[in-house]
Amino acid sequence: MDKHRRSTSAGRSTKWTLLLAILAEVSSTHTRHGDGLITQRTRSFTPRNCLLTNHNVLQCRNRTTENLSLPEDVTRLDLDHVPGSRLDVKDIRHLRWTRSDIADINEALIHPQKLTELELSYNNISHLQNFQFREFNSLRSLNLSHNSINDLPREAFNNHSTKLRKLCLSHNSLKAIPFQVFSPLNDTVELDLSYNHLVTFLDHFFKFNNNIEVLLLNNNNLTKITSNALADLTKLTRLDLSYNSLQSISMGLFDSLSNLLYLNLANNPLLNMASGTFRGLGDLRVLNLSNNKLSSLSFGLLHFSPLLTSLTLDDTLIEVIHNTELLGVPNLETLNLRRNKKLREIETYVFADTPVLRELDISGNDLTFLPHTIANLTELKRLNISDNPWACDCRMFWFAPWAASKKKSNITMSDLSCGPYAYPNDMLPTLQHLNCIGPRVVYKTPTKLYRLRTNALLECRYVSNPPSSITWVTPRKEVYHWNPDPSIPDIFAKHPHAHSQIMTPLRVIPPRIQVLDNGTLLVKNVTRDDCGRYTCYASNPIANATEDVLLHIDPTDWNQIRIISLIVGTQSAAGFLGLTLLVQFLRYLMDKFGLLNNFCSFCKRDRVSPRARQIYAMLDNIEQYKSQQLERLRENYAQQVHRIKDNCAQQMEWIQGSYQSQAKHLKDFRDIGASHLTTLRGQYCDQVKKVRDYSTSQLNWVRENYVFQRNKIRKFSSHKVLQLRETYKYQQQTLNKVLENLPSLYFENCRAGTCGKAESLIFDPKDYESVDVYIKSQMEKLANTSTSTNDMTQSRMSLYYTPSEMSAADTPSGIPPGIYINYIENPPRGILLMEEPSTSKHAVIIEDSFAEGSKPGCSSELRVENEITQARIEIARVENEIGRAQPSTSAGAEKMGKVEHETSLCHSVGTASLVPT
Repeated sequence: MDKHRRSTSAGRSTKWTLLLAILAEVSSTHTRHGDGLITQRTRSFTPRNCLLTNHNVLQCRNRTTENLSLPEDVTRLDLDHVPGSRLDVKDIRHLRWTRSDIADINEALIHPQKLTELELSYNNISHLQNFQFREFNSLRSLNLSHNSINDLPREAFNNHSTKLRKLCLSHNSLKAIPFQVFSPLNDTVELDLSYNHLVTFLDHFFKFNNNIEVLLLNNNNLTKITSNALADLTKLTRLDLSYNSLQSISMGLFDSLSNLLYLNLANNPLLNMASGTFRGLGDLRVLNLSNNKLSSLSFGLLHFSPLLTSLTLDDTLIEVIHNTELLGVPNLETLNLRRNKKLREIETYVFADTPVLRELDISGNDLTFLPHTIANLTELKRLNISDNPWACDCRMFWFAPWAASKKKSNITMSDLSCGPYAYPNDMLPTLQHLNCIGPRVVYKTPTKLYRLRTNALLECRYVSNPPSSITWVTPRKEVYHWNPDPSIPDIFAKHPHAHSQIMTPLRVIPPRIQVLDNGTLLVKNVTRDDCGRYTCYASNPIANATEDVLLHIDPTDWNQIRIISLIVGTQSAAGFLGLTLLVQFLRYLMDKFGLLNNFCSFCKRDRVSPRARQIYAMLDNIEQYKSQQLERLRENYAQQVHRIKDNCAQQMEWIQGSYQSQAKHLKDFRDIGASHLTTLRGQYCDQVKKVRDYSTSQLNWVRENYVFQRNKIRKFSSHKVLQLRETYKYQQQTLNKVLENLPSLYFENCRAGTCGKAESLIFDPKDYESVDVYIKSQMEKLANTSTSTNDMTQSRMSLYYTPSEMSAADTPSGIPPGIYINYIENPPRGILLMEEPSTSKHAVIIEDSFAEGSKPGCSSELRVENEITQARIEIARVENEIGRAQPSTSAGAEKMGKVEHETSLCHSVGTASLVPT
């Protein structure tokens, strides 16, 4: 590097010396009018070895800064090979001081406040200091390239008033720089860090430099750039990362660079690039991926850059350019694919996606033929196909007329030679004299009838030059390929030899269908699926042709198949019918002799006759009816009790209100005396007594109606029990008659217990006596219960309630005199319902309301209320006992016993409810 710098410096100094000598000679020989004055002024005021090229530009070469006086109007100073210790630049705006061995900037420049552009390249500056550019308040451009700077202090560019827009630190020895060292440079537009030894950049390194538009990082040792290292450079338009050591691109590295126009990734050891690498580069115009180790382009790599106009892929390891790799770049104008030594093929439809391509350079590759789609590039202006081993066969037959037609236009073509050892520019004559003919059919197998399980040979013969490859398509959409010359790949070269419609390879060994060496299709052991139309497709680089070959099955085989099918079907149906009849016969025998019941426990079935189901349904209806009647009786009883309570409370409120009003009026007549008050109290007591008597009579009437309805239900239940008993006796008699009329053998079997239980009866014959005794006992108990008590009233002795004259007389027919009371409506005809025992609290409320305004002689109502409460408790207890009852006999006895037991309980409850407490 130093040798290169010294040689360059020497060469430039020589050039400047010669230039100054020529300018001096020209200025001394000037003779035109007016020029003499300028020359004389220049000689009198210009320092030695300096040249004032303009009134404000001074150039000095090969001298020192000693005795260097600057003219007053000079604002631009260019110094080359001018060593010195100090230079006053108070009036200078642009300073270029190169090759002068400057080591310290602060010592070399005095009063740099007005400097706007400073270039100190090719010097010996090795380090910078903190706040190095504190006095450079007007600086806009700084170039420190080609020095020996190996370190940047963290505060080197810390100057609050700096407006630096361009910074060049290229060709130095920087290996690592502090994180966000350029944060004070908020207005910087261009940053050049190329030709250093930088290794990596961390996330958000340029967080405070979001105005940078040009970033040059080429020719470093970058091995990794983290995903968010460039995330803040949203205005970046040019990025150069070439000549580094990047083996991969971090995902998302370019996502935020939506304004990037130029990207150079050349000369990096990149092995692969993900399809989303350029996801954020929607405005990218130029992309260079040369000299990488890419073997292929990922699918969709360029889909996100539709405005791309230039793509360079030189010196890579790519072998094939596939059809879809240039999809998504319709505006591509320049494509360079040079010196890719392994590139042997460009697929047919690659250039169909680049219709506006203007420059195409595919020189120095291993290509043998050109894709025909190049002929569709109507905008092509420059084509370079040199240094390729072109085959010059029929695959490029199209190129000769196309190239001949393009010679008349403005297109520029390279040398057109057939291979590296052919004579130059002999491609077109060679291609024009090729005898290339498209396929033409000369013979195909006629339609024949083939027997099943025989072999069929289908032939399709074509004449063409070069020989055509043949593809067979079967009726089941299976595809078979055949190529007469494997060294020349055909259009189906990438397909499997035999595959299905969805490109699945057929792996049947040995194959039943195969293509022979002459392109004939052999079908072994012909089946019904092989019948149909076979398509023979022939193709070569010139054209293609298609023919159909039919394969049919001999009708004799179809008739035999039909006859055999009918015979086999008939035999199968007959066998199935016979087997069904045999199974049903065996089942009948086993059912008849009871084999399933005796030897197969899980084969027994619970059978119930229609008569038994009818009796069960009848018993369920009786029980349901009884429960409904009891519920209605309780509900009606509760309604009557509530009405009595409400009426009594209303009358008491009216009496109390009347008494209070009369007492209030009597206060004004105190002089009347105590006799009138005593009479008023007596009248009040009489009124209260009459109300309570009326309430008691109403409660007695409700109780008698309740007893009448309950006895009616009991009578209905007893009647149903007697009816069931008579039905039971009738069935027993019928069974005995049937048993007497049966044969002796069957009768003996039945007596031995092999007949099983009779299906027409509910009760077991063994339990006949016990059931009969139980029913009789229950009936006698019911009769005794009905007639045992001699002191019952007329309502309790009769099963049906008929009100007597006494009870009718007890019913109040009118309102007692002197009492204002509302009538209680007669209870509806039907069955009353009782309330739960917990409703007895209403009786206590009535008792309390009576006690508020009653006298000691008015307590007869308490006994009636106690009787009603006791009756409710007794009815609730009986209902709980009925719910807990469990069966003790067979199904029929259980139903009848339950009805009888509930009837007796209802009778006992009705009797107990009338006993005075």
